[in-house]
Amino acid sequence: MKNTRYIILIMIFICVFTIDAQTYKVKEQEQIKAFVNVNVLTMQDSITKMSQTVIVENDKIIALGNSNDINIPDNAKIIDGEHKKYLIPGLTDTHVHLHRKKSEEWMRSYVVNGVTTVLNLGGSKRVLKLRAQIKDKQITGPDIYTAGRGGVVKELNRPQYKKVTLDKIEERIIEDKAKGYDFIKIYGKMTIPQFEHMMKIAKREGIHAMGHIPRNLTADDALRIGQKSMAHTEEFIYTQFTEFDEQEVKDFATKAAEENIWLIANIIAYEKIELTWGKPQVMDSILRLPETKRLHPKIQRIYKADWYGSRDVKSRPYIEKVYKFYFPIVKHFHNAGVNILVGTDTAFPAAAPGESAIDEMKNLVKAGLTNYEALKAGTANAGLYINNFIDNNYYVGKIKDGYTAHMILLPSNPLDDLDILKEPEGVMLRGHWFNSIDLKEMVHWDN
Repeated sequence: MKNTRYIILIMIFICVFTIDAQTYKVKEQEQIKAFVNVNVLTMQDSITKMSQTVIVENDKIIALGNSNDINIPDNAKIIDGEHKKYLIPGLTDTHVHLHRKKSEEWMRSYVVNGVTTVLNLGGSKRVLKLRAQIKDKQITGPDIYTAGRGGVVKELNRPQYKKVTLDKIEERIIEDKAKGYDFIKIYGKMTIPQFEHMMKIAKREGIHAMGHIPRNLTADDALRIGQKSMAHTEEFIYTQFTEFDEQEVKDFATKAAEENIWLIANIIAYEKIELTWGKPQVMDSILRLPETKRLHPKIQRIYKADWYGSRDVKSRPYIEKVYKFYFPIVKHFHNAGVNILVGTDTAFPAAAPGESAIDEMKNLVKAGLTNYEALKAGTANAGLYINNFIDNNYYVGKIKDGYTAHMILLPSNPLDDLDILKEPEGVMLRGHWFNSIDLKEMVHWDN
């Protein structure tokens, strides 16, 4: 009898503790937060608003203004910027691949580095599951928008691509939309009729198409047929600027800007290709670096795979020429008014998830953008792109009333030095606050 009572008491204690724990989690998530005495880069313009208060309720920003003018609710959690810390919107990486094993663990690296939204360009059931788990608060990760299964039809990336019927392309687009994918990826090779049909059906179905330039066609073809965003700057070299002629780039950039084209430059990925092509010893050195050893074991294994170290070293001069020509392409596109986005292609050998988005912004500066313009490519530009083409109910990339509370607290002004983005004092993800200790704990991996 005593044993029975003892067991019942234990069960009651467990139930009460579980309820309390669950209630605390819900309360903490729903609690109002107030950033006070922070210097805010809203990314609506390049002017820093000094000594501001930003109020967050649930997952939304509900108020922003001078700290002397904003009333803070009594029950708010206070995060003090001490009149010296800077608050910016969370970053967006518009080109990632989350389909690899253990991505539910290593994708926390995005959040730790302030990347709060990603566009996944290689769809799979795994990614759909990850997206659902994040929405249900089962795991921690950035908001995910994902393409279908690596391309509308796998055969379009094979020699027999001409045999793929228009009906098959239509069937796959409808199928991917029904499965819950957010957009379709343009990839591989295709005939003009195939490409035109793909874009026609995508438009009819209300699903965005983005990605590569079909390798056997030209960038002019993509422009004419209606592709609005293009990933990988080298795609333009392979399909359009084969003579490395800057005047040709300028002429095309003018047309692209008139058509409101978006460029996911992906400089960081090709930088790693150029760094390691035909030189396996380079990756060996990278693997020994302390910053590599602290990455998730799965990411380290991707590095070890070294996709380009074994390539023919005799091809290096061409690879180096392509990489060098990246920068004038991005510069002329930007100068013409083409919208630039941050994309990294991670997980990619030697391009770390999260960190590489910051490195990409530094590459954009190297290509001629200002620090503000590079930061805008990873914040406001990306938010506008997603809102325009993928989800018109999603507002990110600015610190503004009604926007999702994705934010990064920094010790100093990133417009002075983008490297400070690698030293966040905290990250807010959908209204949930992770301080610097939380962020460090987030990247303790189970091997």
